[in-house]
Amino acid sequence: MPTASRPLALFPFVGSTDSRARDRRPPPARGMKRVPRRREKGIALVIATIAITLLAIVLADMHESTSTSFALATTQRDRLRAEYMARSGVNLTRMLIANEPAIRQAVQPVYQQMLGGRRLPQLPIWSFANEILQPFCDYEAAQADRDNSGIDFSAAAGLGDTGGTCDIVSFAENSKLNLNNPLHLAGDPGRLNVAMQVFAMTGGYQAPSPFDPLFERRDGDGQITTRLDIISALVDWWDYDTQRTVFDPGATRVESNSGAEDNIYASFDDPYQVRNAPFDSLEELRLIRGVGDDFWATFVEPDPDDPTTRTITVYGSGKIHLNEARAEVLLARTCSIIPQQPLCTNPAEAAKFLQVINTARALAPIPWFSNVNDYVEFLRGGGTGMALRPMLEGLGLGEGILPAPVTIDPQQTQQMSQVFLTSAAIIFVQSTGRVGACDDTVPEEERGPGRCTSVRIRSVLNFDTPWTPPPPNAGQMPPLGIFHYWRMD
Repeated sequence: MPTASRPLALFPFVGSTDSRARDRRPPPARGMKRVPRRREKGIALVIATIAITLLAIVLADMHESTSTSFALATTQRDRLRAEYMARSGVNLTRMLIANEPAIRQAVQPVYQQMLGGRRLPQLPIWSFANEILQPFCDYEAAQADRDNSGIDFSAAAGLGDTGGTCDIVSFAENSKLNLNNPLHLAGDPGRLNVAMQVFAMTGGYQAPSPFDPLFERRDGDGQITTRLDIISALVDWWDYDTQRTVFDPGATRVESNSGAEDNIYASFDDPYQVRNAPFDSLEELRLIRGVGDDFWATFVEPDPDDPTTRTITVYGSGKIHLNEARAEVLLARTCSIIPQQPLCTNPAEAAKFLQVINTARALAPIPWFSNVNDYVEFLRGGGTGMALRPMLEGLGLGEGILPAPVTIDPQQTQQMSQVFLTSAAIIFVQSTGRVGACDDTVPEEERGPGRCTSVRIRSVLNFDTPWTPPPPNAGQMPPLGIFHYWRMD
């Protein structure tokens, strides 16, 4: 009898065509390695590469974000430090100016001994603020100079490295020609006062003048603005009428009946109106007809980085500081009073005047004029004792070097006593705070690591004792003065 065959279900792997049955293999015995299939080989390397790439991207983004935040925080920190270095320079200068009377009293005996008993005028102490305040503004430089100064500041309480420096430039605003409404004159006398100053400053009394080409070309608005046009426009900006001012230098008078002031400004592509109020800032001069880049670079601000080169102001009273004004300013203001003298009409005599004033100040940076009469005598060719002209003549500076004496009548002498003085009450102070590698003597690309951060503050301080707050406020001038103008950049 034939043996019965077993059901195929008992032998699923034998003769079965079912793929699922073929895949159901028993698991490998314990301790045996499972051999991966061909399509599984290398998957771990791919996963690792992707993970490393993602981590690199995250790390790079984190590094950039962290570096940016660090640089921003460092910049903000340095800027804040530079700002307060600049503020310290301004406030220290205020304190120095407030103590000028005490310093003058201490120096008075030495000055009188040097100049034959002459009275010491107000000391321009602000002009030396950067040197006097160096231990506060640049401690390291002050310590490095102790061998020359003989002073060791390391023992002084409160002094030390502040992480920055400050540079101070300061001068009296009344050492510049005032183009604004003069405080002590009104009406036609005030307009004439400013007109004659500007006419002298721009070389109007010289024929020919080296400044003539400036007034013979078209400006940015396509207009030819003459010397007299600019004078009229400057005066019309702050006077209170609406009629155009005309200055006649030959007759020494001004008239205000030559049409509307706004006519020329109404013809501009971007028209505007005359303000008819005093200037608030020097930048406002840019709105005046004919005051373009050439005029600005010649008369207003020849060197933007050096405010002492400025020739004009809008913060003065109209009076000129004899001992601090630049020689060019003294000449222009003098020639607005005695325009027909050779000093004003002869360029050679004008050059002698400029040279003598600059030479005297270079020889000794002291107040050469105790009062206005000293200056008048210098112009007349007189003076006794230790006056400027006799001293220069004693040094061998005589005919051919000193300017020729001028004739000044009593009325002109009276005018000079009204427009010149030997003191100041409105002071310009510029303080620049610096942090980082800011050595200006080394090219920027050659400086060491670190960046220079600087903040500049320009301010105008008023120390005029008769000042009182505007109504309805009450009070008096504080000892450290008040701020008339403030700008930080």
